[in-house]
Amino acid sequence: MALMRRWRLLCCRVRYPHARFGNACDIRSRFGLRQGPNASVVFGERCVLDNDLTIEVGGRLEVGARTIFGHHCTLAARDSLIIGADCLLAEMVSIRDHDHRFDSLEIPIREQGAVSAPVVIGNNVWLGGKVTVLKGVKIGDNAIVGANAVVTKDIPENAICVGVPARVIRLRASSE
Repeated sequence: MALMRRWRLLCCRVRYPHARFGNACDIRSRFGLRQGPNASVVFGERCVLDNDLTIEVGGRLEVGARTIFGHHCTLAARDSLIIGADCLLAEMVSIRDHDHRFDSLEIPIREQGAVSAPVVIGNNVWLGGKVTVLKGVKIGDNAIVGANAVVTKDIPENAICVGVPARVIRLRASSE
């Protein structure tokens, strides 16, 4: 098992020479990365990238150490997407730092371009299954976002959020 993990990490380093993968990253099968010519992709040490993770980067993607991605997650960074250390992203999480423009009725949406704003996710954040994070959002350290939530605005640190759109239902208390 450990030999297979090392082999997949080596294959990713060869296949994606402009991306940086920290030591002991565990890359599962069917990992896909589309990286623009000036894009920056950095994964910290001991990250886990589960099956069918899809990443599209035209700008900057930084992932902190020991962050875990569940299967079928999607990360799209046209501008900047920063995810802290020790985060848990459950299955089918989608994080995008851009949206399509749709101002004109005369021009097809696909031809109107996009608007982007950086996304920052703090340390020790848990995003439940099928969470969607939209452009321009900052999620504070130690936050939890419940399954199926859509994050459209900033979430403070230590917050527990649920719903569409996501709203704070309470703050986590220290165990000390």
